[in-house]
Amino acid sequence: MLFRNELYKICSRKILIAGALLGFLFMAAYVQMSVLGTEFAFDNGTCLRRTDAIQYNREIARRYAGPLTREKAEAVIAEFGWYINDDDLDTGDTAPGYYANSTSRFVTTRLSNSRSQEGVPTAIAGTDDNYAAEMMNGEYVYGYIGGWDNTFSEMHMMILWIVSALVIISCAPVFSEEYAGQAAGILLTTQNGRTKTAAAKILAAFAWAGGIYLLFTLLLAGAFLSIYGSDGLAVSAGLSFPDLITGNLFWNGDPKRTTGAVLLVYLLAGLFSVLVTAAITLYISSVKKSSFSTLLWSAAAYLLPAALYTVFLVEMGPGRIVMLLRMLFNCLPFFLPFHELTSWPFAYRVGSYLISGIILVSACLFGCRKYCRYQVGK
Repeated sequence: MLFRNELYKICSRKILIAGALLGFLFMAAYVQMSVLGTEFAFDNGTCLRRTDAIQYNREIARRYAGPLTREKAEAVIAEFGWYINDDDLDTGDTAPGYYANSTSRFVTTRLSNSRSQEGVPTAIAGTDDNYAAEMMNGEYVYGYIGGWDNTFSEMHMMILWIVSALVIISCAPVFSEEYAGQAAGILLTTQNGRTKTAAAKILAAFAWAGGIYLLFTLLLAGAFLSIYGSDGLAVSAGLSFPDLITGNLFWNGDPKRTTGAVLLVYLLAGLFSVLVTAAITLYISSVKKSSFSTLLWSAAAYLLPAALYTVFLVEMGPGRIVMLLRMLFNCLPFFLPFHELTSWPFAYRVGSYLISGIILVSACLFGCRKYCRYQVGK
């Protein structure tokens, strides 16, 4: 009963409903304009756009799907030629005989000698290029690489920021609103006041945070499934996310895992990040007697580390103190999901989740303790 009432109090706030609706509309508009708007391909000089380009790219990729080998890469270039990296190509038709699709673009940019020379490539990369040679050893599974690569992760990070903002707004008044209205002292004298009220508030806040995150994530995944299909989820993760190609079992897992498996862990890390954000906000709410003050402090706790990291720490030399600060900042909610798409050491990633877990549990326990010890007039 207490949990249901607390959850209703959070969900009934009009500002959250309006914020969620605006966030959904923003993401829908972004998908239409920026995601689909950048999709193009050339079939015999004719420029295909948006969903037509995606279907064309998927058809070509299916013909070369499976283990990626040097022979397969050479066959792609023999059929379609090199991809010309010209920003003007996606503005309209070009000369007949020109082909460009996601498969030829992948071979040109990732497997050719363009990595070591200027201008148009002249050949598939040699064995001296360890990066390309590893991808063409037949152990990586190729398929349609579109949508589920960095495009999906970038869209999801936008969702994570929107959801985090909604979580901070929803959790800021949980305790502080009762302080301001002088209701906390009365509630704490009831039968379940000191044993269940604080726990119900925290569980309701977590249910809202996890629910709104899962809702936005499922909508995004559904949109990408309808646009790009599920082909890319079976591609080896090292081909979808270049940073993973340097990984191994003890560094960042097996880069030959499927893209779908990596994205699943990435999405779970995003959920954990949202819950940690909620816990920090709840603790600040238990300390402050003003919802607005809680909102400001919680937003600063979420955004300030990211600003300091981006503006200062990235530019500083790799000293011990700087490296320690970078490691600590990367354990905070803003950065957590990034770890799964980069070659961070496995032990470091586990350590960051452990530290974040300690922050979550500590914030909840100290928040409950602070609320239960509150007295009217203090």
